[in-house]
Amino acid sequence: MGLAGPLRRRAIRQLEKNRTDWILDLGTGPGTGSRMMLEDGFEKIAGLDPSQILLQYAKTTLGPGFHPVLGVAESLPFRPDAFSGVLACFSYRDVRDKVLSLAEFARVVDQGGRLEIVDVGKPDGLFRQKLIGLYVAVFMPVIARFFISGRTKENPFQMIVPTFHQLAKNRSVTRLAQEKFGSARLCEFLLGGMVIIEAKRAS
Repeated sequence: MGLAGPLRRRAIRQLEKNRTDWILDLGTGPGTGSRMMLEDGFEKIAGLDPSQILLQYAKTTLGPGFHPVLGVAESLPFRPDAFSGVLACFSYRDVRDKVLSLAEFARVVDQGGRLEIVDVGKPDGLFRQKLIGLYVAVFMPVIARFFISGRTKENPFQMIVPTFHQLAKNRSVTRLAQEKFGSARLCEFLLGGMVIIEAKRAS
C-alpha cells in the first residue's frame, strides 16, 4: 500500500537527535534503512544481519558510515549501552525468539535510548486480524508478483505468510517492549496491519 517508505522515515525521525551516535540497524538486509539514515546525516551505523552476502552488498553500496556485523538479534555481539538507538524495519517478525531479542535490544541501548520497530502487524481484534491475514496470505503475494514480474522467478512476499502467523498481537508486543525498556507506545496503520512500536529506555 506504499507505506513502507513513509513509515521507515517516520521511525528514523525519532532517532534524528542521535545522528552523531552509534545506531543499530537490526536485520539490515541490503541496507535500505541504513541508506535512508545515512542520507539523513547519520554518521555511525552498525548493520546487523545473519547473511554475509547481504552485508557485503550493503557495505559495498553504503560506504564508510556503514559497519556490517554478522549476527542475530537473540545474541547481539555488543557491549551494554553501546547504542543510542535501534531500528528494526521489517525484520522483527523474522526473529525466532522475540522475547529474548527485546531483552537484548534493551541491554545494548543506553539510558534514554530508543527502539523503533516498523513491521507487519497482527491486530488484536479478531475481525481485523482475519482481514489482515487474508491480505497477507492472498492479496499481497499477487500484487507483489505483478510489480516484480521479470526480475525474479520466486515471490519473496510469500515468505511473509508463515512469519505473520507466528507474530504476537500488536498490543502484546508493545507490552513486552514496555516491560524491557520502561516505556513503549503502539502506532497502528491499515487497521493494524502495519505498526510502529516505539520504546524508550527509562533512566
